[in-house]
Amino acid sequence: SCPDWCIVQRKLLLAGGMILLLVVILVATLLPGRNNGGDHHESQQPWQTPNSYPSDEGPVIIVTTSPHDHDEFDNSQKPIDPVRFDRIKDRILEHQISHAVDLENENSAQYKALVWIVRDDERQLDVIDTSSTMEGDAELNDVDMNRDGDFDEQDAQQQLFHRYALTVLWFQTSHPDVVADTKKNQLGLTVGDGTAESNRYDGTDNSYSDNNGIVSSNDIQWKQSTNWLSSKGLCLWHGVTCHPHEEYGVKFDGDYHVAILNLTENNLHGILPREVWVSLTKVKALDLSGNELEGTIGREVGELADLEDLFLSSNKFTGSLPAEIGNCLNPFNLYLNDNNLQGSLPSQIGQLTKLRGASLFNNYFQGKIPDEIGDLKDLIALYLDTNQFTGQIPESIGRLESMVDLRLRRNSLSGTLPTELGQLTQIQTLYIDTNPKIKGRIPTQLSNLPKLDELHLYQNNLSGPLPPEFGLLSSLTYLYLDSNELTGSIPDEWGELRNLEQLFLAGNNLEGPIPDTFRAMTSLRYFR
Repeated sequence: SCPDWCIVQRKLLLAGGMILLLVVILVATLLPGRNNGGDHHESQQPWQTPNSYPSDEGPVIIVTTSPHDHDEFDNSQKPIDPVRFDRIKDRILEHQISHAVDLENENSAQYKALVWIVRDDERQLDVIDTSSTMEGDAELNDVDMNRDGDFDEQDAQQQLFHRYALTVLWFQTSHPDVVADTKKNQLGLTVGDGTAESNRYDGTDNSYSDNNGIVSSNDIQWKQSTNWLSSKGLCLWHGVTCHPHEEYGVKFDGDYHVAILNLTENNLHGILPREVWVSLTKVKALDLSGNELEGTIGREVGELADLEDLFLSSNKFTGSLPAEIGNCLNPFNLYLNDNNLQGSLPSQIGQLTKLRGASLFNNYFQGKIPDEIGDLKDLIALYLDTNQFTGQIPESIGRLESMVDLRLRRNSLSGTLPTELGQLTQIQTLYIDTNPKIKGRIPTQLSNLPKLDELHLYQNNLSGPLPPEFGLLSSLTYLYLDSNELTGSIPDEWGELRNLEQLFLAGNNLEGPIPDTFRAMTSLRYFR
């Protein structure tokens, strides 16, 4: 028989064993097996619900997307509320901000942006029903209120759209997979001589590792990205300036209507997403010049009714300038030079009656210069040089009464120089050189341009005598008439050009001596 102390010891050992067994059973119950974890979610669609979720919180979705480049945004295993996800998604589709096919593609910039807005963004903006908001179902930011302290549902919705659109822009131009897909799509486009090979990227600046479109994160990293995709309001994101808020001013930690988006020379790659055109409805200035952006300028540009300045120069944009550009009634500056744009110049450009500067040089524009160009009475500078324009220079160009700098050089223009050019009384610079099909005489009406400083008519097919009336151009500094078919002698009257520094007449059929009056041209430095 066992003494009392032995019985007590056995009971303690038995109790300890039972406790240990219960602990093991409890742990096994709480921890799922390996087969119920990662592999399941890899094959699962993001909007599907896992096998189990807390009944008091509704469905929980584990979204398996590629982690963000910044470590602080690597929340790929963070749960997401599918109700809120679908609510915001539906509102985006309802307002045609994005296409459904993009929002359902896990590899698209639109899907990645929506996931960030719903799951990762600390601001947790939402599309909210006013009635539920007033009952306290959601927390409001001060900038969601109008001047009377009431909730403005429309403004709150626009704030979310703006934040979403800029997030799409971020992923579209800085995410390696998205940019790589863009590159693959662009390789087949034809510009220039009509072959894809002539415009194929050769990798000389090491932006792409090979012709298969593999992209290095370092090569497409933005130069400046302060506060982008952070908890800060978009009004503090680099390059973003909001419309002045009645209480907080321009720079404040909030999400308000974007007035200026300036990301010039910031190493942006990929395409410019339509969300920028559709969402930033109150933007006044959009400057994305000096980047590596590709794709086309969408027709949605016509929805930017408040747009004043559009700078997209020095990129790789292709396609035509959409006719919808004419719906932008307020632009002062339109700078699209140094791209691969082609097609005709839409006649609707004549509707931009406030336009002051239009720079379209170094593209592949074709066809005639539209007569409607003459409707731009406030236009100061028009650069259409180095394109493929054909046909006669329109007579309507003489109606550009404010014109100071007109450049039509290096095209395939034909016909004669319109006498209406003599009506541009404010013009200082006139480049119509290197159009070999332009023929006929030099219009004497050009002598009516008192402020003309530079006149470039070389490498055309001009004929006839040199106009003696040019002696009246007292402001003329540079006169280039070389490489034409001009005849006769140099007029004595040209000796009155006392400010002329360069005179090129070589490559013509001129004859006779240099006039003695040239001795009075004390500013002349180069004469050939």
